[in-house]
Amino acid sequence: MENFTSSVVTGNYVDNCFIEWTNEHDPTPDFTSGFSFSSLSVSDNVFLSGDVAPWFSYIVVKPHGSGHFLNGVSVGGNKFRSINGNIDRAERVDTSFSGLNFDRSKNVFFEGNTFHNVDAVVANPLRVQHVQSSAAKTWTVDSGDALPFGGRSRGVDSVIALGAITTSGGSSRYAMPYADLGRGNNNDQVDLVWEEPVKGEVQLTMRMDR
Repeated sequence: MENFTSSVVTGNYVDNCFIEWTNEHDPTPDFTSGFSFSSLSVSDNVFLSGDVAPWFSYIVVKPHGSGHFLNGVSVGGNKFRSINGNIDRAERVDTSFSGLNFDRSKNVFFEGNTFHNVDAVVANPLRVQHVQSSAAKTWTVDSGDALPFGGRSRGVDSVIALGAITTSGGSSRYAMPYADLGRGNNNDQVDLVWEEPVKGEVQLTMRMDR
């Protein structure tokens, strides 16, 4: 059974509570066919919490059954604010019964939101700046746990050098790297591989979807 919601949550004041997206009423919850967790838009809401545990989140996906994935989700223009203590993140996956298959995430947009006293400032696409101070052929760019729902790095939209890319001796280089996706223990890093050891600074835009 699919969890195609075709729903919009817009323009609300959400005070000390959260949106839980689940398929708990599915008698056969394992994903076999359909669109899985899809077609949900959460936009232009004010989310506020106070004196809550750090693991509290405003948007919670709770899969019942294996194999589910995000497929057409838009979260934009929301204001997330915690008072009297920080929270870890505004969004999370409740894995009490199952996790999500992040290898199948697609059409996920998480942008234009504001975060106050929320540790993980997440976005997709996610813009990351990386400084490589010593020359290396492979640069590992970390998402900083800022991909929504703890997703994996599955795409790179752009890589641009901020200033000169140089060798250890200071000679400029103009070659482009290629990207290895899904690196690191949490599969949320990107390796930029150059033709020779170089150093410098880049701005990279990575994605958790395709």
